[in-house]
Amino acid sequence: MRMTLRSLPLVLISSLLLTDISYASSPQSVDQRIDFLMGANSHTRYHQFFDRFQRAVTNRDAQQVATMLDYPLTAQVAGRDKILLNSQQFLAVYDKIFTPSLREVVRKQRYSDLFANSDGVMIGEHGEIWFSGICHQTSCTRYTIKIIRINGNSR
Repeated sequence: MRMTLRSLPLVLISSLLLTDISYASSPQSVDQRIDFLMGANSHTRYHQFFDRFQRAVTNRDAQQVATMLDYPLTAQVAGRDKILLNSQQFLAVYDKIFTPSLREVVRKQRYSDLFANSDGVMIGEHGEIWFSGICHQTSCTRYTIKIIRINGNSR
């Protein structure tokens, strides 16, 4: 028998529809989406991480930003992908990565407009920055939220 949406139970259809939601419209809907994707009650940590990251970028606190990255990290440096192995390499090119336009993207991002999928949470309309939980063991009961990719600003 071929499966179609009509043959799926209503609960399954609802969950499929929820997984296709791109952008949320309220902090509560972002919270629900993050909890659904990243684990029950994880939204508080993701929200705190986002606020701390946004503050650090807005204040040009390169040292704080450096502690929030998962190394090795791929980042756009002067328009080209570069793999940064550690915080020293990151700090050496911080101003080439966090250009005024990328800092503006981060500054303007509202938590209620974040996009989330199974890969992580996206800052910017064009996927300029991604963050996600990095597991400390196979069961992933302990994790640290980190920036996992900086694509830069395409504008």
